[in-house]
Amino acid sequence: MDANSTAVIGRRAAKNIAVIGVVGCLAVTSLAAAVSCAGAALSTKADILSVDRTNKGNRLPLAPNHTSTVSSPVVTTLSRPPIGCEPAFSRAADPKRSHIFGRCIS
Repeated sequence: MDANSTAVIGRRAAKNIAVIGVVGCLAVTSLAAAVSCAGAALSTKADILSVDRTNKGNRLPLAPNHTSTVSSPVVTTLSRPPIGCEPAFSRAADPKRSHIFGRCIS
């Protein structure tokens, strides 16, 4: 490399650094302007809104409770659970209810 090619590389590097600096300054300036505009928008006083709540308790009546026609779960007294069923209660936690099976895969 001779002195002339080193000077060209130096000029290109300086030009690139200048372009990066200008773009960076523009980005920072636009960000600062956006933040200051957002702050000004937040500091403006909001309009006071009056809400009439006199009829707030005037609601539709609740649906009447329907009695369930589903029969109670079947209680079986088996020594081993059926295949695909798991007990509703643990034998260690509640041995009196360990014969009740809760979920069965059908």
